Amino acid sequence: MSQEEQSEITLKMALERYMAEVSQKLSPQSIARHERLGRTLVKGLGSDTPLTSITPLLLDGYREKRLKGASATTVEKDFAFLADLFERSIAKWQIGVEVNPVNNLGATARTHSRDRRLRAGEQVRLLAACDRLSNPFLGLIVRISLLTALKKSEILSLKYTDIDLQKRIVVVPKTPSRAQRIVPLSQKALKVFAQALHQENRPDDVKLIFYGEQGRYDTRRPYAIDRIFRQVLLTARMKAYRFSDLRYEAISRFSEAGFRELEIIAIAGTRAIRGRRHPQQQIDALLSRMDTLGIGVENNDEATPAKKTGKEEQKGRVALTTKRGTRAVSRGSFGVAVGIKSR
Repeated sequence: MSQEEQSEITLKMALERYMAEVSQKLSPQSIARHERLGRTLVKGLGSDTPLTSITPLLLDGYREKRLKGASATTVEKDFAFLADLFERSIAKWQIGVEVNPVNNLGATARTHSRDRRLRAGEQVRLLAACDRLSNPFLGLIVRISLLTALKKSEILSLKYTDIDLQKRIVVVPKTPSRAQRIVPLSQKALKVFAQALHQENRPDDVKLIFYGEQGRYDTRRPYAIDRIFRQVLLTARMKAYRFSDLRYEAISRFSEAGFRELEIIAIAGTRAIRGRRHPQQQIDALLSRMDTLGIGVENNDEATPAKKTGKEEQKGRVALTTKRGTRAVSRGSFGVAVGIKSR
């Protein structure tokens, strides 16, 4: 491809090629999402804009306009998609751009990120409202999400063969966008799954654990929970709550229980921990950590310390080691700015 031809590749042309070569290999949901992201980028940057003319300065202005009408998380998704488009354009299509302009942008702070945690009494009301339903599936699904941090789509797609009660594991099947992973089960989660697997009046030909009514062509789809979950939230008097908040509630509880970051990532299958806390809970936790680590404690730096004996010196070294160990275990990623990473 000549230099003149490279400069003539517009954003619209690149998006059409990306959809044909990359998006068409993904699930229908991912294809629809890529089409929606492509329309947003074309509207904001212009369909006839050459890729070689898209600079970090142009993208910074586009980001400022987008943040006025969309959350930081939504804008992040736009730029993640655009970054992948440029990576493929540089590596596969040789468009003449040496550096991905998206990677030269600064981080986008999550100014509108959700921090909705279960408040006092809400879990009891939510589970009670679920248990009043004639179908026990919703109550089991909510409990599984709180105990395992599994996504709604992952729970609804589980089959009998994906559960191993003896080994205490759940095998989350492979999807077009994610690899297969194994999730360990606590004793409480094990009891919930055992109850789900031994439901009465289950059809013999159904492999899904949570199945819906028999539809056309004698097929059964996964249990539909969106509508009934909204009704349950009204009964439980829980405003501004989403099913996805259950997953982040579980992630936050894993962190508060002392799990390390890599352990939580292995369980939840997420690339980064985005635990949710009320702002005041986070401040209280930070104050507690400061007191534990001795940060801000008054000390007399000008005073000449008395000479310590061998036992006192050894005791001081042990205490210092304990503090360092505690600090390493409690390291988290709450409240950090998240930017676009190069792939």
